[in-house]
Amino acid sequence: MRRRLLMTIFAVLLSAMPVMAQSDSGDSAFKEKSVAKEWAIGAVFLVGCLVVAFKPAKRANLK
Repeated sequence: MRRRLLMTIFAVLLSAMPVMAQSDSGDSAFKEKSVAKEWAIGAVFLVGCLVVAFKPAKRANLK
């Protein structure tokens, strides 16, 4: 009995989350906004990864 009640409560609470996520928060999701900042951060990250990947190893003895 107790387990069934607990499972029912969990089911009700978990099914309420998608409903709460769909509520209107006031700001429009389709509003035009610039994504330049995200692209700049991604570009800096990519360049940093390439620098680390292609820098010569300190222990490489190629003589």
